[in-house]
Amino acid sequence: MEGYNQGDGLTSGGMSEQQQFQLFEESLRKINRLVFDLLLKEVVPLAVSVEENKERMVDRVNSQMDTLTLEAGESGESAAETAEETTSQRSTIQGAPSHKLVQRLADTTDEDRYNRVLDRVRNIGFQVGSKLSELLIFTNNPNLQFKDMDLLLVMKFICRDVWKQLYGKQIDNLKTNHRGTFYLTDNDYQPIRQFSLEENASKRELKLTEPYLEFPVGIIKGVLSSLGYPPEQVLCLATFVDRQNKGDAETSFAKGTSFHVQITSNTASA
Repeated sequence: MEGYNQGDGLTSGGMSEQQQFQLFEESLRKINRLVFDLLLKEVVPLAVSVEENKERMVDRVNSQMDTLTLEAGESGESAAETAEETTSQRSTIQGAPSHKLVQRLADTTDEDRYNRVLDRVRNIGFQVGSKLSELLIFTNNPNLQFKDMDLLLVMKFICRDVWKQLYGKQIDNLKTNHRGTFYLTDNDYQPIRQFSLEENASKRELKLTEPYLEFPVGIIKGVLSSLGYPPEQVLCLATFVDRQNKGDAETSFAKGTSFHVQITSNTASA
């Protein structure tokens, strides 16, 4: 990995780093690429489902508390039975199909609920990004040191290593003003490439797909956090842009994706 500070090439046990990496990679469990892509597509519906179930549970608990208050004179046994019935009802909540969950999110007029779902998606991405960076650092060289590394090299690590590991391709374009602001462009973002969307898509069509951009936003912030740039120092926004090289990619999605990353401090935390 170009530009990274490396160790002396030998482990304390005398095993070469290359041998150590090979043993580590062979020990990792493998997953089918198609299954992994489908899993990424389910992140947004999962976040919607969790939020809806959470709201139902809170409503039921509040309703049950009101009932128990009104029936304060009933026996403890009867109250326990009622509480058990409520728990049973919660456990039998049936989940809606993924596309219905996404539609409900796009149609909601509750801005707080919408933002809570996006926060949940970003948090999932953050955890994945943080763990993935640790994995990639070890598999390339466990002696790599990111302290005092040039920020541009860190962003290249995200664009090349992280993106390729997740999506099977690198970021298509990286631009910077060399003052902590970066623009990452992916003309064929994998999780939404098969979504049918024309260039003149309506606002609602775009809103249906916008939540899927929050997962990579979390990925970027998670990687940067693991390398010493805490979330409060990182601003990351994702938007749709006109896709470059439109005839090159076999995709139904007419838009590219741009990530605007701004880091307020050029010095990573110790």
